[in-house]
Amino acid sequence: MTRTRCIWASIAAGLLTLASCVYLPRFDDAPITYAVSAQADSRIADMLAATPAAARKALLIEDPQLALTSRIDLIDAADNGIDAQYFIWQNDSTGILVIDRLLAAADRGVRVRVLVDDIQLEGLVDRLTALDEHPNIEIRIFNPFSVRLRLGLSLFRVAEFAIDGNRLNHRMHNKLIVADNQVAILGGRNIGDDYFGQSKQRNFIDTDILLSGHVVQDLSQGFDTYWNSRWAYPVGALINFSLISLDLDSIRKRIRRRLADHPDLRAVVAQGSHENVISALGGGAALISSEAVVDDPSVSWLDRPNDIAVELAEIALTAEREVLIVSPYFIPTPNLLPIGKALMGRGVKITVLTNSLASNDVVIAHAAYARYRRQIVASGAELYEMRGDPEMMLNDAAEDFSLHSKYIIFDDEVVFIGSTNLDPRSLYLNTELGVVLRSPELADALRASFHNLIKPENAWRVTAAPEGFSWQSAAGVIQEEPAKGVWQRFRAWIYSFVPVSSQL
Repeated sequence: MTRTRCIWASIAAGLLTLASCVYLPRFDDAPITYAVSAQADSRIADMLAATPAAARKALLIEDPQLALTSRIDLIDAADNGIDAQYFIWQNDSTGILVIDRLLAAADRGVRVRVLVDDIQLEGLVDRLTALDEHPNIEIRIFNPFSVRLRLGLSLFRVAEFAIDGNRLNHRMHNKLIVADNQVAILGGRNIGDDYFGQSKQRNFIDTDILLSGHVVQDLSQGFDTYWNSRWAYPVGALINFSLISLDLDSIRKRIRRRLADHPDLRAVVAQGSHENVISALGGGAALISSEAVVDDPSVSWLDRPNDIAVELAEIALTAEREVLIVSPYFIPTPNLLPIGKALMGRGVKITVLTNSLASNDVVIAHAAYARYRRQIVASGAELYEMRGDPEMMLNDAAEDFSLHSKYIIFDDEVVFIGSTNLDPRSLYLNTELGVVLRSPELADALRASFHNLIKPENAWRVTAAPEGFSWQSAAGVIQEEPAKGVWQRFRAWIYSFVPVSSQL
């Protein structure tokens, strides 16, 4: 046997050995629990009763500080139960702050359930396991990796993905927090500094919705479906090879030390009151109807979590006048362009806002979108791309900005908002959640926000040109794709040859 063959044989043997270790065993011992019932004597119920205008309302949340304080207010107001479900929960100042408030809620007797995807949890399971020691806190991980090390050795995850990639390719992209089964926040934001305007590197332009009414119970039922699915593993059931031993007391001390370094952030939260979130909701838009749309969490070789994709297609085909789309990653699926063509064929105007190369935080996703740009423009749709230097973010201290909002407005009163991007990964690979809300008032508010986003000071209008495309904004007219520099353009060019659009 040649040396090369020996090397390949050794690699194959190693992968087979690893495969026997990384395949995720089925775990059926997790207790089945459900959302708490909405209690008439809770503080949130009392505040809703004292503010009748807050019943069955939707409040648009775009300001990042309000997005943070609203979540804190909900947590601080809860008496019975808090359910939180997120794709990413960062180990930074705002991530730690939200954990601090959840601990405080658990200390006063509130049951806290946290379900988080495993895509960015490498090295954090020991801390989550320590939090899980609290009698009122339970943490589960969605579709976890099997090999877990305290050190950030991504090679192990790459190897596991190569072996069990079909399962691991399905991620839970949902973002939701529900307090006492009576008020909820959902939308585009994960938990982390860059989602709440606290990062010096990159901050996201994002949109959430604060909700009351029966749709909250529907969202809670959706959470329960994920929580009790076979893919939600109790954090204590995962094998963890960490050499560091942490307990709940040490976690509390770490939190205090970390937050002591951020007095400004603590001061912002300290200025608030849990009554604020309900009074703000009272000023929201009245809902004629509301529906939660939640993908099935099932993950197998043949499953495609496409509940939201089907719902959006059905709603889109009912549009009569206008469809406004905001999606940070916009990669048309095989049925998306035909739907758009059918709508425009009967006079429906379609306007799309997505990221430019300069504002996109995922260059490979932009490269995939760019392959469809000519088809999008030629179809008759109006296309806008977010500028990398939007005027609306002039007072922000971050170096970079990205559009992260995800919503669609249909005609004059129907709004879809949630965690869904219009790309193959969101529509057919990841799980997502959203709400379909019928409210002329909300549609008007969101439409005004949309038109602010596409102002020339904030976005480029993209049109066809003889040699390619033309980008026009308050900065002028250019024929070369807006980018942060030559290196970013080079990366986008290289990625344009990678045939992975269906995975993005």
